Amino acid sequence: GGCLSVVFGHPMAPRRWLLAPPFRSHLVTVGLGCVPQNPFALKKRDFGAPPETENRADGCSQPPHFSFCLCPVGWTLHGRKCFWVTSKSSSWRESRENCSHQRAQLLVPEDQGELDFLNRVIQKPTRYFWIGLSQPSVGMAWTWLDGSRLDQSRFNLSTPNASGACGALREDRIISETCGSALAWICQKEAVLL
Repeated sequence: GGCLSVVFGHPMAPRRWLLAPPFRSHLVTVGLGCVPQNPFALKKRDFGAPPETENRADGCSQPPHFSFCLCPVGWTLHGRKCFWVTSKSSSWRESRENCSHQRAQLLVPEDQGELDFLNRVIQKPTRYFWIGLSQPSVGMAWTWLDGSRLDQSRFNLSTPNASGACGALREDRIISETCGSALAWICQKEAVLL
């Protein structure tokens, strides 16, 4: 499978697009009720060999189902999630707000494999990136933005007793950092499935 580039032109219902022969071109136009002129990356499982210029990512569903996954251009598709890594720096709160403005949230990883994938994508081992983990107050449990508690058997928090109260990613490790520090950040959102 491979990823295709999709550029919005005029709105077209997904059902109408699916009834048309979708495999004649690697550049298609679809409308999903999104903002016109908002380009997306389209992924089709078992589509065949994509052109060399296409991004590649994991499939969206298991055969025999054929699902398309859409991520905004500039975002990276992995599984059913879209990730956006910024090169700017802000506090944890400002980073969280930035993700929210993009209808996303700071990274809440599913497993170590997701962190390993992002580490390969980032390729900047000296950088720190805000993720959606914080400690509301000293002595309280570390909590993800989705409300779940940090499971230290799944993710090891380095320097958990340091003065930092917000989580950051460095390489494939989660560390604590002072929330007001200016770091880059990683946003995530669910891919749009067709």
